Amino acid sequence: MSSSDPRSCRRAAFRQGVARGLFALALGLSTASLSACGFQPLYGGKGVGSDAADRLMDVDVASIPDREGQKLRNLLIDNFYPSERPNNPRYRLDVALSASEQKLALQKDATAVRAQLLVNAPYRLTDTQTGKVVFQSSSRSMISYNTLEQHYAAIVTMQNAYDRALEDISNDITTRVAMYLGRGS
Repeated sequence: MSSSDPRSCRRAAFRQGVARGLFALALGLSTASLSACGFQPLYGGKGVGSDAADRLMDVDVASIPDREGQKLRNLLIDNFYPSERPNNPRYRLDVALSASEQKLALQKDATAVRAQLLVNAPYRLTDTQTGKVVFQSSSRSMISYNTLEQHYAAIVTMQNAYDRALEDISNDITTRVAMYLGRGS
């Protein structure tokens, strides 16, 4: 029998159909098992966190000192408020920011060719009506980058690492605060 034999072509087509059917069955079962395990979307139309985006509008992001703090605050404002800032916020988010740098890969002459930036941001969510801290946590980001000999390139590389860390932290804080507020606090 050759590969152009009609029976072998039908068998191959049958096997492909069975494989597709099994794949569809597995996909359907995995979707059903996800809904049964309590998974609920954070920003979707159904579930516990369905109004999380609206509740983020009730949070005032307090000022954060220094240039990097201003950048983080602007990222958080962009995440929390899609259109305008709240007039009378129910919560206030206070964030502190600290960073440290560690040299990693050292050459024989003790110069570093790789470094790691660790940015830590403890934060707390305060109810403005009662003055009570209702949620507090900490977010951190570790970013590795190359250290360069040229002064300007080294500054740009370090600033890029800082910006990436701040983006990570702002996304993490936004997600955690939205999850807390979505629980119906």
